[in-house]
Formats: sequence, structure tokens, C-alpha cells
Amino acid sequence: MSAQPSEQEFECAICKDCYTKPCCIQPCQHVYCFDCLQNLCLSLDPYCPQCRCYIESTSPAPHIERLMSRCIINCSDCNNSVPASKMKQHKSICPAAQRMQHILTQSAPTVLGAHSVPNRSTFSCPYCNKANLLRDQLIQHCSTDHHNDLKRVVCPICASMPWGDQNLKSSNFLRHLHTRHKFDYDTYVDFEQDDDAMLHLAVQASLDDF
Repeated sequence: MSAQPSEQEFECAICKDCYTKPCCIQPCQHVYCFDCLQNLCLSLDPYCPQCRCYIESTSPAPHIERLMSRCIINCSDCNNSVPASKMKQHKSICPAAQRMQHILTQSAPTVLGAHSVPNRSTFSCPYCNKANLLRDQLIQHCSTDHHNDLKRVVCPICASMPWGDQNLKSSNFLRHLHTRHKFDYDTYVDFEQDDDAMLHLAVQASLDDF
């Protein structure tokens, strides 16, 4: 009897989640999510993150999609059995998978000096300490150079925030990057406002958009 497929067999090496609309790179045949591949091809470094082969073209991978629809795999966080094609959707509501994300959202103010303002514009890679990376550069660098690194590390973006915990290590840093840091915080957050003021502005903005 063959062994049950694991979640890792359908894991995109860029976002570290199960494939969504899997696509294949030519000529190396490695598979990634459609959105992840689109972002990679728009970058200045359009090479396969796994083998560094130059991406000549991409195409849908329907054979992977069919396989995912048939295969039942265990969630690595809660161990429940889920169709591989539904795993990403399951992760969004899985209590065990969300627990770490919930902890990161809890208020844990960082004590700063009276005139000390943390750098929230550029960050250092927590794996190799490469410095002065913008948010999107950090995501691209880690996805390309550290996609196989399983070491637990502190997210430098979260650690720079007023609510950040500089000692909290992410169990899956690449997934965390792609889930939590798709935008720059300073686009939406006024760090000079207190929590009540920001809540009021958010409620007002939602009413204005309604």
C-alpha cells in the first residue's frame, strides 16, 4: 500500500503553501502557484528559485491540479485530512495554523527611547543578515535564496512595529512573509496615532467607503 502524500509534495517553493492554479516553468519543469510565478516573472531576477534556471516560458499544470483534487493529505498544523486542492482554504480557517498569526497580532509594545524611532523602511534578512532590503526585496530574497531553510527566525518587519515582539520566532517564516506582509504598513498605519485614534479612523474610513 502506497504512503499517503504529504503536504510538502504540493508545496509551492515561493509562498510555502499548497499550489493555487499550479503552473510549470520551462525548461526546468518546476511548478509554482500562478500568482507567485507572475510576481517572479515581473522581477528583475526571473530565475527558478529551486534550480536557478532562466525562465523561458510558463504554462498551466493541469496534471498537478487533477492530482491535487484526488489526493487527501494531512494538515501539518492540525493533522486533519483535507483534499490537497482545498488545503490553502483550510489553512485560512485552521485554528492551529492561525494560532501563531494570532499571537503576532497581539499588542506587545516595544520600549523605545524618547527620540528613538525604529527603521521600518528597510530590513535585514534573518537568515543571512543581508541588509537594506525593502519589504518586497526581503520577500523576493528569502523566497529565492532561502526557500529550503527551515530555521525558526524572528520576522524583522514585525519586530520593528510598535506591537512587535523581538523574540518571537515564526515556525514558517516564508509563509508568514507572503501572508502577513503583502503591503507596506506605513500605507495604512499612522504610527503617531494611539490605538483608539487609529480604530476611529478605520471605522470612519469604512463608513466613507460604504
